[in-house]
Amino acid sequence: MLTIAGLRQLLKPCGFITVVGTTSDDDATIAAVAAKCPDVLVLHVSDADALHSLATSAREACPDLKIVLLTDEDVAIPLIKASVTRLEAVLIRGGDCLEDIGAILRIVHRGGAVTSDYRAAVAEREPTVTPRKAARLMSLSDRETIVLKELARGCTNAEIAKPLHLSVATIKSDLTRIMNVTGASGRVELAVLAVRCGLVDDDGPWRATTS
Repeated sequence: MLTIAGLRQLLKPCGFITVVGTTSDDDATIAAVAAKCPDVLVLHVSDADALHSLATSAREACPDLKIVLLTDEDVAIPLIKASVTRLEAVLIRGGDCLEDIGAILRIVHRGGAVTSDYRAAVAEREPTVTPRKAARLMSLSDRETIVLKELARGCTNAEIAKPLHLSVATIKSDLTRIMNVTGASGRVELAVLAVRCGLVDDDGPWRATTS
C-alpha cells in the first residue's frame, strides 16, 4: 500500500508487487490497511509523532505489516533520532533509491532492512544495507544467491560446493564476484549483508500499500 501516488508508476515494471491501494491521509491509510492487510506500507511522513501514531495504528490493524519510510533529506536525521517506531526501511525522497525501489521492497518483504547511508551516523548499529547494495544484491544470479545464502548460514566453501556439484574453486570465484558486485570487503561483511537482507526464497507475488 502506498501513501505516495507517484510510486505506483515506478512499481509498474515490478511484476512481483501488487499495489493494493494509494491513500492521501492518515485515516484513509489506517482504514485501507485494516481492509486489505498489505505486506508492506510505504509512508511519506515528516513528523516523528505523526509517524509513531500512524505506524502504531497500522500495525494494530495488521500486526505483520512492514513499514518503509520515504522522507525528505532535511528531516531524515531528526526524524530518526526522535522516532521510537520500528521501520524496515528509511529512504531519502528524490534520491537514487527510487531507481531501485522494487529491489528494496523485495528485500523488506523478505524480512530484511534497508537504510540510506546517513543512518549509520545516527546510531551505532550493525552494518547498514544501503539502497545501492540492496539493488546489487538483487542482481545476483540464482546460483550466486544460493551460494550467498549458504555462506550466511556458516557453510564452508566445500560445504557449499558439494550439493551444487561444483568445485571449491568455482565457489571461490562466485564469492569473489559477489563481493565485487555488492562492494563487501570480505566473507563476514557478505554474510552480514545477506542476513540483513533476509535472504530467503521468494514465496510468490505479494502486496504493497502506499500513502
